[in-house]
Amino acid sequence: MSALKITLKEIARELGVNVSTVSRALNGKAGVSKQLREKILEFARAKGYSPDLAAVGLRKGKTKIIGVLIPDVSNPFFAQILHGMERVFYPLGYHLLLCSTDENAEKEEENLRTLLSQRVEGILAAPTDSGGNRSTYKKIVDSNVPLVFFDRIVPGLETSYVITDNEGGVSELVRYLHQKGHMSLGVITLRSRSYTGKMRLSGVLKTCDELGILVKEEWILDGRSTQEGAYQAAKKLFQLEDRPTSLVVCNNLMMLGVMKAIKELNVKVPEDISVVSFDDSYWNEIFDPPITCVAQEPEQMGLIAATMMMDLLMHGSKPTKTVLKAHFIERSSVKQMK
Repeated sequence: MSALKITLKEIARELGVNVSTVSRALNGKAGVSKQLREKILEFARAKGYSPDLAAVGLRKGKTKIIGVLIPDVSNPFFAQILHGMERVFYPLGYHLLLCSTDENAEKEEENLRTLLSQRVEGILAAPTDSGGNRSTYKKIVDSNVPLVFFDRIVPGLETSYVITDNEGGVSELVRYLHQKGHMSLGVITLRSRSYTGKMRLSGVLKTCDELGILVKEEWILDGRSTQEGAYQAAKKLFQLEDRPTSLVVCNNLMMLGVMKAIKELNVKVPEDISVVSFDDSYWNEIFDPPITCVAQEPEQMGLIAATMMMDLLMHGSKPTKTVLKAHFIERSSVKQMK
């Protein structure tokens, strides 16, 4: 018998009592003596018994399970968002059912079907593409399953969301580089199909155009939102004979890949190139020199997204939209040009 899969029936058989008696004891209902209740509870704990929350929920009419869809479980940014969500849901007796899309639209659609089959009460999602599974998300909205987007959205869908001002954040980085005298700039971008990827690249290009900063096509490189993708992109950029004086890296995980390329190719920051990042992580502080960035508030984002979900569940509120401002952190990775 597996301790992780023990059932009410198995507990009853082991203790020589009825299944209904075990059920009443575990659910705190009357009709079971104190001595027998303690015996059943102790045995169930020892065997690792846990109830099937979906089945319990179906009997009671509510599962108290919230589905959460994230693009990358290895990214600390999303781990902090989840921590914020847990701070709201756990005290209220809700549980999270987590799925990772790995930035794959087909896997995302499959995960959404799985969450719906588990009768989740609502879905919190950071969509893989800005429009790839639009029809699936629209069906969820039309079926009145509460849906809240975080970090990313599918434009045009009338649903609650909390995101960061992506264009404003990168614009602040570009303006800072301009103030430091930089008139040429490279970009390592996120996946082009993602909402955040589109917004951050758009923000860079608009601000560069406004300020007259040169951005050549070969200086815009796809980091694929990953550490490895950014490592390959940075190596390609650093090996160009004609390269920009500054570089914007569009997320925290890609900054790790850029750091690896910097070390491998012995590129000096900020002497050879000035580097700034969208997102902050502990490695930005311990890198030599520490990296100037704009920082998001992922835990706050998780708190807000979870609160939006509870408003939808408890009050049937209308969709609400929140845009958070990224805050600028100056460190030592940008050179003052003459």
